[in-house]
Amino acid sequence: MNETYKKYLTYVKEYLTEHKGMESPNPLHPFRSRFQHSIRVLHWCERLVEGLDNVDTQALYTAAIFHDIGYADRDNEHHAQRSVRAFREYAKQQQMEETFSRKVQRLIACHSDKDRMRDEDADLEMILLMEADLLDEEGAMGIVWDCMTMGNAHAKSYAKAYYHIMESSNKEEPNPMVTKRAIQFWEEKKGIAARFAKLLEDDLMIGSEYFDI
Repeated sequence: MNETYKKYLTYVKEYLTEHKGMESPNPLHPFRSRFQHSIRVLHWCERLVEGLDNVDTQALYTAAIFHDIGYADRDNEHHAQRSVRAFREYAKQQQMEETFSRKVQRLIACHSDKDRMRDEDADLEMILLMEADLLDEEGAMGIVWDCMTMGNAHAKSYAKAYYHIMESSNKEEPNPMVTKRAIQFWEEKKGIAARFAKLLEDDLMIGSEYFDI
C-alpha cells in the first residue's frame, strides 16, 4: 500500500466521521459508506489508467481519495465545493506544492458535473475520475443496493424488488464512458444487471395471468 495514500485515507476517514458524512443521510441507504466509496473510486482509477500514457496518477489518485470528503448529513448537493475547501486546508497543512494542489482542487471541483466528461478540453485525469465515480455501485453492486433498499423499505414481495431493479440498476441508459477500458467495464456491468433481471423475471413468472386471479 502506498503510505502517502494510506495517510490521506486516514485523514478522510477521520474528517468524514467528525462532520457526520460517513453514512448516507437517506434512511433507506444506511449500508452506504462514503469512505468505502472513496476507496473503491481510487481502485477504479488504478484499473482505468492501465495501458494509458501521460496520466498524472498522483493528482488523479489524490483527487479520488478526497473527492467526497465534503459530504455531511445535509446539503450534499454542494459537497464538491466543501471537498475542495477541505482538501485545500489539508494541502496547506502538509505544505503540498501549489501547482499540484490547484490541479487536485480543480479535479475535485468538477467531478460532479459529469457532462464535462465529453468536453473537448477535458483533462484525461478529469475524465478518469468521473468514470471511476460512475462505475462504482453499478452492476452486481447496484443489484445488491436495490435489494437492500427494498428490504429497508419493508417490501412485501419479490416482485417489488424486481421492479425496483428494473427502474434502477437495470434501467436503460446510454453508456456515459469515454475511455476504452471504462466503456468495456460499463457494458460488462450493465450486462450483469440485465442478465440477472431476466433470470429473476423468469423465476418470478412475471406476466403470468394467474397472478391476476
